[in-house]
Amino acid sequence: MVFLCVNIGDEKSVIEQYWKEKSFTMRAVRQSQSEVSDAFKVEIYPTNYLIGPDGKILWRSVGWNEAALRSALGL
Repeated sequence: MVFLCVNIGDEKSVIEQYWKEKSFTMRAVRQSQSEVSDAFKVEIYPTNYLIGPDGKILWRSVGWNEAALRSALGL
């Protein structure tokens, strides 16, 4: 399983500092424009996706809901 966090608007140094402060181990990717957000039709942040090995979206959620994510993962 891979978690990928896509950022828009923040400078690389801001992202790195925030990740360090929060001790996140997930990979953060900074998009230069909105190419990733546009591809997934993201309009609100955070928007979360669970994508299967076949590339199909299995679950989508707007806002952070850890219980819903755990449920979608079968945890």
